[in-house]
Amino acid sequence: MTTDYTHARSAPVIIIFVKYRDKFLLVKRSEKMLTYQGLWSCLAGFVDDDKSMEEKVVFELEEELGLKKDDVKEIKAGDTYLFVDKDLDREWIRHLFLVEITNPNIKLSWEHSELVWATAEEAKSYETTPGFGEDLAKIVALK
Repeated sequence: MTTDYTHARSAPVIIIFVKYRDKFLLVKRSEKMLTYQGLWSCLAGFVDDDKSMEEKVVFELEEELGLKKDDVKEIKAGDTYLFVDKDLDREWIRHLFLVEITNPNIKLSWEHSELVWATAEEAKSYETTPGFGEDLAKIVALK
C-alpha cells in the first residue's frame, strides 16, 4: 500500500534530472498541480512504500514522460537531504537522481504543460521551483 503524502507537512520525494547528451530536461508544472504551478522543474514524485528507488525512477519516467525502461542508459543516485520550503510550510526529504536516456521522444502527462532541453547554464535563466538550482548543481557534480 502507498502512503498518501499529498497534504503531509513532511514527505519523502524523488527528484529526477533527465539528461540526453549534454542537455537536461526542464518541464513546466501544469496549472493542475497542487504546488509550484507554472514553474520549471525536473521530474518529481512522492516516494512509494512498495517500490525500490530505482523502480520509482522508472515509474516516474513512464508516467510523466512516456519513456520505457529500455530508454534508460544509466541511473545514478545523488544526495538525500532535507529541504524546507518556508513559503509552503513543508519539508521535503529529497532523493536526487540523474537519469541518462537514449530516446528524447517525450510525451508529457497532465502534470506538465511544456518541455525544453537546456544545458545546466541555460537552466539558470528559467523561473524554477525552490531548490532546483542547488539540486542541479549537485547533479552536475555527480559526473
